[in-house]
Amino acid sequence: MDNLQKIKINTKSPGKTLLSGGYLILNKSKRGLVINTDTYISCESYIGTKENKSKENYLLYNITSEYLNETFNYKIHIDKEENSNSKELKIIEINNKNNKWIQNCIISSIFFYLSQYDNASSNLFNQNNQIEINIIIKSDYRFYSYSKDNNSKNIKTGLGSSSALITSLTTNMILIYDYIYKNEKMKENISIKDISNKNLQAIILGSCLLSNNLSQNKIGSCFDIISCLFGSQIFIQSQKNIFINSPYYFNSENKKQINDMIIYLKENYIPKILFLSNDNHFLKNNFSFISIEMGSDTRIFVKKVLEYANNKKKEQLYDDELFTELNDINEQIINLFINDIHNNELLKELCKKYRGVLRKISKESNVDIEPEILTPLLDKLINNQKVIYSICPGAGGYDSIVLMGNDKVNKDELIAEINKIIFEFNEENNNKNIGIKANILEVNISKDFGTLLY
Repeated sequence: MDNLQKIKINTKSPGKTLLSGGYLILNKSKRGLVINTDTYISCESYIGTKENKSKENYLLYNITSEYLNETFNYKIHIDKEENSNSKELKIIEINNKNNKWIQNCIISSIFFYLSQYDNASSNLFNQNNQIEINIIIKSDYRFYSYSKDNNSKNIKTGLGSSSALITSLTTNMILIYDYIYKNEKMKENISIKDISNKNLQAIILGSCLLSNNLSQNKIGSCFDIISCLFGSQIFIQSQKNIFINSPYYFNSENKKQINDMIIYLKENYIPKILFLSNDNHFLKNNFSFISIEMGSDTRIFVKKVLEYANNKKKEQLYDDELFTELNDINEQIINLFINDIHNNELLKELCKKYRGVLRKISKESNVDIEPEILTPLLDKLINNQKVIYSICPGAGGYDSIVLMGNDKVNKDELIAEINKIIFEFNEENNNKNIGIKANILEVNISKDFGTLLY
C-alpha cells in the first residue's frame, strides 16, 4: 500500500442560485430553475499509510478548513456487536474540535460506501498499515460578504456554500475509498454527471443527500445538493429520500435501505435529470449578483411558510390559490428556458408577475420572501431597459439578489447602471437610518457545471 503515499484527489463544487420555483420545489411534482455560479469550494486530499503499532482497525482523518483556519481530527472504526450480525460505526474527534458538517460527511460517505462494498472494509481498516486521510478545504471568498461598518462580521451570501462543501468533501472521500478498494484512480477533468460507473455516481449522490439531511435536519428539497453535483438544470425533487435515524449501524435493514436508494437513483432519478445546455440563449446573458449585508436562514423561512399553509387548513401548500398562481408563472419561465425561446420581453413580464405573487405570499405568511425594504431596489433593477430578470432567489429573504442583463448590452455599462441604482438605494436607507446595504458581487454563471474532478 506504499503507493497510496503519492495519491492526490481534487474535487470542486460550484455555488448555485434558484431563479424560480422557490417553495414550489418542496412538493415532489413541482419544478425549479437552478443554475450554477462560478464560486467553488474545493477539496485537495492526500492519502498516506503508516505502520499500525496499536493494531487497532481505524481510519484517521485530518481535515483542514482554510476558511475557518482550523484542522479537525477524527478517527473512525467499526465494532461488531456480540451475538449479532450488526456492526457499529464509531467516530471519535481527537483534538476537542468538532464540525457537524464535516463529521456528517465522514459518517455518510463511509456508511454509504461500505454498505455497498462490505468487503472494502478490510482494505480501509487494516491492522498492519493504518490509512491516514489528509484533506484541505478551500472556500471561495465570494460565498461570504462583510459588513462595511464591521469588517469582522461575516455574512453568507446565499450562493450555496453549505451544499458546495457537502458535495465537494463527500465526493472526495467516496473517491478515496474507491481508490483504496479498487486501486483505480478516476481520470481528471471529468464532471460527476459524466462518470461512466453509474453505481459509483449513485453512491456519491446518495451519500451527499444523507450528509445534507443529517446536517440540515431533513429540511428542504435538496435542490442545492443535486445541482451542485450535476449542474444547472430544471430541478424536480427525488421521489425517495434517504434519512437513517442512526447511520452508525451496519445491519440488514440499513443496508437494504441504502441499496434500494442506490438502485433507485441509478435507474430512475439520475437518468431523468433535465440539464440546461451550455449553449442555452438565456445562460449567455449577463448575470450579476447583489449581496445584501444581512443574510437570512432558509430553514426558518421554510418552516414559517409551511405553518402558514397549515393554518389555512390546506391539505398541502399547493392547494393555496397564490401558490397555484405562482406555479403557473413558474412553469412559463421554465418552459422559456427549456425551449430556449429568445423572448426577453416575455421573461421580463413573467418576472414582474412572479414577484407580484411573491409579495402577496410574503404579506399573508409574514415571511420576508421578498422583503418590503428590497422591493424598491428590485423595481428599479427590473424597470431598467438593460435588465430582463431580477429577483430574490430561492427561499428569498436577504440572500443575494440575482439579475440577468440583456446579452446585447455591454457588461461594463450594465454594471455601471447597477452600481448607480445600488448607490441610490444605500443612500436612501442611510438617510432613514436603516442598517441594510447592498453591494455588487463579482460572480458569474459557471461554464463548468456540476462537481468536477480536476
